Amino acid sequence: MGPARRHVLLAAGSAVALTGCGNFGSRLADRLGLSGVLQRLGLAPAPAPALTPAQQQTLNALYQRGAQALLANDIDGTVAAWRQFVQLAPPTLAQARLVRGHLTLLDREAARRFVQRVAAAERQGPALPAGRLHVAVLPFSSSAPPAPSTAAAAGGATAAAAAPVPPPSPPPSPPPNPPAFNRAVAAMIMVDLAKVPALTLLERDKVELLAQELKLGASALVDPATAARPGRLLGAGTVVAGGVYNEPGPSGPGSGRYRLNTAISDVARSRLVGQNEVEGKQADFFVLQKRIVHAILDTLDVPGRPASVDHIHTRNWEAYVRFSRGLQMLAENRFAEARAAFLGALEVDPAFTMAEVAFLDTPERATTLQDVRNEAAQAARLGS
Repeated sequence: MGPARRHVLLAAGSAVALTGCGNFGSRLADRLGLSGVLQRLGLAPAPAPALTPAQQQTLNALYQRGAQALLANDIDGTVAAWRQFVQLAPPTLAQARLVRGHLTLLDREAARRFVQRVAAAERQGPALPAGRLHVAVLPFSSSAPPAPSTAAAAGGATAAAAAPVPPPSPPPSPPPNPPAFNRAVAAMIMVDLAKVPALTLLERDKVELLAQELKLGASALVDPATAARPGRLLGAGTVVAGGVYNEPGPSGPGSGRYRLNTAISDVARSRLVGQNEVEGKQADFFVLQKRIVHAILDTLDVPGRPASVDHIHTRNWEAYVRFSRGLQMLAENRFAEARAAFLGALEVDPAFTMAEVAFLDTPERATTLQDVRNEAAQAARLGS
């Protein structure tokens, strides 16, 4: 894909979204085959969806059902109705994009309530784990070689011994794999595993909130004795923990090596059932991600793997980095920055479906749950 095709996505999107003068950008995107992407993202004018009266009535009923459930404090009922609304609505429908952003907030609230319930229930006795193919993927850790010591940098032990007063230690360098980076690779693994019909994947929001609630560090997540506890609370039969190790290369960015590893634990027996590790150059990172997915499936002896499991989400390193940053911003409720990062990922790889989905699932504005309730109340009044 040439530079003109790659960079027009953000340029055309900015022209439409920020200035309102999107005719040139839209024509250019049309010639390059990107108009469909921009229209789905709400960044280019789209023809009004052709809905039959019956379709419009169904969508209105689903939206109203969700609104009424929300006013009754039934978050799960709202999520069920509005998720069906999004599935049936044309992707270019503005209300569908709005509801997708609302669902992100509602999913978080549902996860928060779930974690509160299971934490309270644990005091009444341990929960029974589900079947082994109910899988929870725990947050991944990050590691890298320690920075060289000041003495080594100054010429080794002899030079350090000769100095009467050691120089002050330099500030620690930021790790090459910040949490955002590992959030993205774990998300890709979850998306791939969710494609396997035999598996049931636990929601990411529930897993992350429970790990935070239990204050589980990276070492606890890979220990089968301690990883079994969140597994039981989540109703998982298997928990997958893992990490990313990056060793910088001699030639700067792009020359290093990556190692992905996972520890798979049986929740019922509180024991490790398998460990997997793959390693390679940065250029092979996206293939390594697929290899670790298949290693997990091999450990669980899962048959019936659809070909879509092998779909490479992106082959563009910059798109991956921007997507990673967007996931971190989204987790921190920095919605505008998250959308900018996801759009940046699509700028360099318009075929990066996970980035497009993440953009659409990120609220278009700084919205709170109370804002969504107020909107639901207004919709209920209009629909009554």
